[in-house]
This record gives sequence, C-alpha cells and structure tokens, in this order.
Amino acid sequence: MKINILWASVLLMAVLTVSCAKPDYKKVTNDFITSSTSLKDFTVREVADTSSPDWKAVIVYIKQERANMPVLFLVSSDGKSVVANSMVYVNNKPVFTRRLEPELGRIDFKLAEKDRIVYNPSGKKTVIMFTDPDCPYCKKAKEKLQTYNGEYRVIVKYFPLEQIHPGATRKAVEEDVEWLKKNRKDLGDNEIRKEAQRMVEEDISEAQKAEITGVPTYVMEDGTLKQGLF
Repeated sequence: MKINILWASVLLMAVLTVSCAKPDYKKVTNDFITSSTSLKDFTVREVADTSSPDWKAVIVYIKQERANMPVLFLVSSDGKSVVANSMVYVNNKPVFTRRLEPELGRIDFKLAEKDRIVYNPSGKKTVIMFTDPDCPYCKKAKEKLQTYNGEYRVIVKYFPLEQIHPGATRKAVEEDVEWLKKNRKDLGDNEIRKEAQRMVEEDISEAQKAEITGVPTYVMEDGTLKQGLF
C-alpha cells in the first residue's frame, strides 16, 4: 500500500514537472511547420523576447534558391498558440518590432578593400556596401553613415546599375577620383583617374561574381550577403 502511494506521488510529481516546464519554443515552431506546411528546407534560428510577457518571437529562415528568407512566428508563453508570418498587437502596438533581413547567400572569396571610401573607420567589424551613385536607397544609407559611429567599419564598393541609371558608372569613378585625391598623395592626376577606373571595374566584377542583383547590398565578415543594414 505504501509502495503504491509512493509510486502515485512520483507519477504526480512527474506530471506536474512536465506541465509546469518552460515550453521549447523552437520545437513548438518546428512541429507547427512540419505538421501544418509543406516547407522542408528551413532553420528555426532564434527565440527572442517581445514587449509582451504572453508572447515569444521565433525567427525562422526559409531557403529560397540561394537566399535565406526570414519569417516571424509568435508563440504564446505557454506554447499552446502559434501565429505564423503575422503580428500580434497589444494595446494597438506590435509586440515585436525588430526588422528581419534576408540573407542573400554567402560568397567564398575575399573582396579587395584597399583605397576604398570608408565610413566609421574605427568600427570593430567590417562590412562592405555595394552601392550605386543614383540609387535613392543607397543615398539614404550614405546619409545615415555620415554620422554613424556603431560597431561596423563600412567600406564602399560600386555596382552601378547602368540599365536603370545611365551614367552611374561614370559617377562612381568620379567619387573614387575625389577619394583618391584626398588619400593617395603619391599618385598624379592621370594615375588617380586610371586607378579609380580600375577600382570600379574590380568592384563590378566582384559584385557579379557574388551574384549581387540589387543595391545597397552588404557583405558581412563571414561572407553573408544582406540588404537593408543601414
């Protein structure tokens, strides 16, 4: 009789432990995806806090050809409810506001860095920004970088999109000319222009090799390609 009571107590304790345990939000999301969708190539990457104690954000990256596209899942704190690719609002405010950016593949070669325009040279991490002088989004990014003092040292490279911005290659060369005039006192005027032309041609070749199709595109230290960093 005492043995039966003991086993009953152990069983009750086990049930209580399971029911009171913190949910595995990654597993909840993984199980939801595998049971409710046809997705096969995905990675449950991260669990993040939200502004509400009732919800956790689970960030999933889905493979689409060469890119990894982020999708947000919101999981209730008890692990019983999942909101996929949508937002939960509390008091008319979104519970999660962090911007998620796609990862556009990875390059497996080292980009040249010498004599490029640099923003925030004291940054601890290096990121390379491919840009077009006539791209409005690139211009906005450069405006932000004028006063940027964060963790990244930002090196500028050019990928002029001549089909939609005629003359952008010439403008890229001129921007490099002005940079070289200030930073390469060892070069004469003719040498500076030739060097600027070579630099832009090298940038375009690297962008094509990395299969970059739009700007601004950022290359992180590990070779991952991203957009919308600044």
